Amino acid sequence: MIGLPVASRRGSGGARWLSLEGRRVYPKAPRRAIIGSPSRGATAARALSSEGAHVSVQIILASASPRRKELLERLGFTVKVIPSAIDEIRAEGELPENFVKRMARTKCLSVVDRLNQTMYPAEPGGDPAARRYPAVGGSRTQETRWVIGADTVVVLGERILGKPKDTAEAAEMLHRLGGNTHRVITGFCIHDLKKNKEGIQAVGTDVRFKRLTSSEIEKYIAVGESMDKAGAYAVQGVGAYMIDSIVGSYTNVVGLPLCQTVEMMEEMGAHDILPY
Repeated sequence: MIGLPVASRRGSGGARWLSLEGRRVYPKAPRRAIIGSPSRGATAARALSSEGAHVSVQIILASASPRRKELLERLGFTVKVIPSAIDEIRAEGELPENFVKRMARTKCLSVVDRLNQTMYPAEPGGDPAARRYPAVGGSRTQETRWVIGADTVVVLGERILGKPKDTAEAAEMLHRLGGNTHRVITGFCIHDLKKNKEGIQAVGTDVRFKRLTSSEIEKYIAVGESMDKAGAYAVQGVGAYMIDSIVGSYTNVVGLPLCQTVEMMEEMGAHDILPY
């Protein structure tokens, strides 16, 4: 249940926020870029699900992250996961915001290209622009139109913390984060298969950790949440106890900023599937 605002204040950085049942609500993020991509895709997939039920797939998620899928499903979207397989390598001197946007776009378009490879003309010798995607799960009457890719990193100072390779690296990351404020940046890309255009944006959230002892870190790693998370912690799991404060989007820290994602979908014309 959402209550009425009980206070209007300014944070330490001067940004105005509202206290809403104990949660800080901040202004919208900067506008994002919408760019065309006429060489990729024409329309989207139409088919029955593997179970034979007539369930429309509204979004293809180019990510294996169960957390991103869960976030989208919370809003009522029907999501089909088609993971991308790319090398996440940061270019020398590349800013974190540019890196996550590039990774999100690369993930998204790698899946779009895979779908393109399975396309076939509507009629022999027909216009390639009239192609359709074969079955990826959906109904016979409604086409899947949207592909979303995303990438998240944790930035502490000038260092980017991705997913730890092993428990030793996870422990090192948590030692660095303890008692400090870091920034979680998620880049996301939305591709419109019907209009062949895409939108890209990066959203940042500041997260402050409490001080952590070596014993706490060892016990937390034993929980098993660290290994597939940027920064080696899960804000939606046991790791929540380590967080002193969050300034910005909570869902951005989980893996996808829902407010900005839905706003971009609205701008791109996804009115028929939005949750409002």
